[in-house]
Amino acid sequence: MSFQQGATNTYVLPAALSGFIGGETTASALAYSHVYGRRNVLSLYSSPGSYEVAKLLQALARSRFWDGQRHDEAGVSVNPDAFVQADATSGPKYTAAFSGTAMESTGDIAQILSKYCGRLPVDAIATGRVTTPYAVTIAHLEHTPASEEHPTLKAPAPFLPILASIAASAGCAAIGDWHVFAMIVLGMFCNGATSSILRSGDLTFTRPNVTPGASAGDGYLENGNEIAVLKGSEAAVSAVTRGRLSLRFADAKSLKRLATCGSLATLQSVVQLLVVPQGTGFGQFMFLWSLGVAWLYNTVLAAREKEAKEKVVMENLLNEPTMRRYSLGTRAAMAVFLMQVLKPTNIEEQLEALVPNKTRAWALWRQTVARRLRDEKPTFNLAMPAEASEFSTGETTLLRTLLADAQVAVDLYSTARVQM
Repeated sequence: MSFQQGATNTYVLPAALSGFIGGETTASALAYSHVYGRRNVLSLYSSPGSYEVAKLLQALARSRFWDGQRHDEAGVSVNPDAFVQADATSGPKYTAAFSGTAMESTGDIAQILSKYCGRLPVDAIATGRVTTPYAVTIAHLEHTPASEEHPTLKAPAPFLPILASIAASAGCAAIGDWHVFAMIVLGMFCNGATSSILRSGDLTFTRPNVTPGASAGDGYLENGNEIAVLKGSEAAVSAVTRGRLSLRFADAKSLKRLATCGSLATLQSVVQLLVVPQGTGFGQFMFLWSLGVAWLYNTVLAAREKEAKEKVVMENLLNEPTMRRYSLGTRAAMAVFLMQVLKPTNIEEQLEALVPNKTRAWALWRQTVARRLRDEKPTFNLAMPAEASEFSTGETTLLRTLLADAQVAVDLYSTARVQM
């Protein structure tokens, strides 16, 4: 009896407050398991963080959007990023090389590809001066995903936390602690109901249909000092820049069920706060033990959530495009390198967008680069352009430095072209 009373004082506070701790981890675990992992086994185990999960379920239910379905297609789509408080509209800026399209912000597909590029090893490093290094990754999008696809992965079944919850509830029943027993069973029911609704959704990729005869889709994503060049058809590039992932349900009733699960999760956290302290010390210990096992399991799954989403994009949708990464020491060199890779018709205009300095030296540099890049083997380390004869000493020095940067980019492109 003394053990139970002492244990009650020890475990009552963390046990009662468990519904308000660990919600983001639980949400990420559910997202991996039933949104990206498409696991068939329900999450029938008591889990911490029910209050936070409730708020995220409400956000998911409110994130309904139109994703281009035909009127004869039943269903409703929501944004799965709302469930884990991620922003799916903060992707990098995109500039098309031929159509002139400029998108200040793309979506989560472009963001995932850009971050993936940032982790690739560098294949070649440009010589020359270094001010602000830039990395340029060339991605060859040879595979074009359909306008609608349903990618799937597999997540491990949660047998360990399920067994832990069953064992904990059985232990509470054995000593007659029906207060804690009821709370464990309530947690199992709420978590299982949430996973059941999420599992009924269909992970769906959609991209806009392209106009027949559209120009080549080549362009580049700019994410700080990371540049990702997209080379491929208009449809393949559109899959990256305008494609999106959604969770499509059969009807709007599923959203009401999600909201109901959110209400149940909120109720669970409040009821636990009131009922768990009435249990025995042993029961509270078993309750915390089952939640601890669930938290460890959720932590492992949560760490895989972003990796799973990346795998869906890079492997299932883009079919592992060939990618090579290069490093250049200045923005001017990076800009010239991009122009050689993309070969747009309006080189000077695009150089001005990349390096918008308005001085005479910069303007003449852009004109010179645009003119000489039309040659099969451009060179920038020989004669200065005739227009520089009226420049001051400082302007001449700057122009010479910038032309040296251009030559560095030309030399690196020669290496890259062999690798490509």
